[in-house]
Amino acid sequence: MKSPLTGLSKFDFFGVLLLRLGVGVLLAFHGYPILTGGGEVWAEVGSGAKITTLPENFYEFAGLASGLIQFMGGILLIIGLFTRGASLLLVIVVGFAIANHIVAESYQLSFIAHLQLALGLLGLVFIGPGRLSLDRKGI
Repeated sequence: MKSPLTGLSKFDFFGVLLLRLGVGVLLAFHGYPILTGGGEVWAEVGSGAKITTLPENFYEFAGLASGLIQFMGGILLIIGLFTRGASLLLVIVVGFAIANHIVAESYQLSFIAHLQLALGLLGLVFIGPGRLSLDRKGI
């Protein structure tokens, strides 16, 4: 017997669009307060690198870079431009958050959420932008 859901495979491009929109909106909303937060917020976010031999202004730079990558990467995912590159940069940023959870031995709900986000972003690296994007070939 044929499953009633097999006909949905012709709309696979819509699933990729939903994944890009969902992850992009979440990351843009998460990155915006970091980006606009200023030096203290940047230093707090950047200190997640946990490298003690670096100067304090490096942590501010790392926090600013994290906020910028999250916000701009989320926007790029939403519009479907440079999807694979943006997803790869976002996986690296989320990887630092996962590493912080592992070092702190804090396996709470946010740890699971970061893992899920990293897996979704890795999926986008391999799947690509889909048919409904600015990255689409032949536009």
